[in-house]
Amino acid sequence: MLAANNEQKAQQRMQQLQKDINNLQSWLNKAQNKASKLQQSLRTNEQSISKLSKAIKKNQQASQKSTNHLAKLQQQSSHFQDALAEQEQQLSAQLKRQYQQGQNAPGNVLLTLDSPSALARNMAYFQYLNQASAEQMAAYRQTLNSLALVQQEQSDLTLELQQGAQQLQTQQQQLKQAKTQLSANLKTLNNKQASKAQTLSNAKVDQQQAQQLLEQIQVAVAKANIKVAGSPMADAKGQLPWPLKGKVLNRFGVSQSAYPLSQQGWLIAAPEGSDVVAIHGGQVVFSDWLKGYGLVIIVDHGDGFLSLYGQNQALYLSVGDTATAQQLIASSGKSGGNTRAGLYFSLRQQGKPLNPKQWLQ
Repeated sequence: MLAANNEQKAQQRMQQLQKDINNLQSWLNKAQNKASKLQQSLRTNEQSISKLSKAIKKNQQASQKSTNHLAKLQQQSSHFQDALAEQEQQLSAQLKRQYQQGQNAPGNVLLTLDSPSALARNMAYFQYLNQASAEQMAAYRQTLNSLALVQQEQSDLTLELQQGAQQLQTQQQQLKQAKTQLSANLKTLNNKQASKAQTLSNAKVDQQQAQQLLEQIQVAVAKANIKVAGSPMADAKGQLPWPLKGKVLNRFGVSQSAYPLSQQGWLIAAPEGSDVVAIHGGQVVFSDWLKGYGLVIIVDHGDGFLSLYGQNQALYLSVGDTATAQQLIASSGKSGGNTRAGLYFSLRQQGKPLNPKQWLQ
């Protein structure tokens, strides 16, 4: 009863957190709808790329799984075909023996044998031949049925793979078109940047909005009081894995005009599409587009710890999903209007930015 009550309370807290995050999402949408039409177009375009990239990865994983299964089915088919060949030889030999014994049918044996013991032995042999023949025929039929089932599954799976390949080709073409449109939008956006001072001013506004979002997420998470499974993140200080491998382009805590939004974290250079993993187990509390930071995913690790992964090309987890340590959660990019491909990574405790250098391996 106690366990059931605890589980019910945990579900209620989760529902409340989901509600609070949805409210934050509504607030964020309203705030970002005030942005220029070009920024809104950028947001829509990058969200579309994320969804297509996620669908393509899912399709590729399903295709690989089906291909592996098809290889196993081929092995089973070969096994059954070998078994059939062997059983056919056994049946052929059995029929030959029965034919050779045809002249000594049970009726003839009764007339030609005088010894009761010899008669008994011959009758037993006839029964053995008949029983062995019946068992071999039954085994042969079973193998035939098994082979037919495997071959049908092979046929169905091959068709499924062909359809998946066609769908993948369509998705990749759509992704190519979306990236072409994004490139055009970015070119227009860069041409409209009035000055370096204006760029820095915009970055400051974006940073304040992100800070406000993080603070409200922190409040919602604290109110929900959801326990994150696994060891406390504080115990892993200095031992956490990197979210992706790459060169750090900025210094934590130092304002740099080249990377105006990276002061409270690290900008890690990496090719577009590089795997981004969670540094520690936790729960996704934000997964969407954020002005200036592009496609962002935020993970709550418990005890007030949050990790933020920004300017991604694609997001693979949604709000409420559980992330395990080093699980793939996104792919890096330059969303948000950024020109340098990579990942913006930020780590916080109770809203305070932490230096990643002190926490990562």
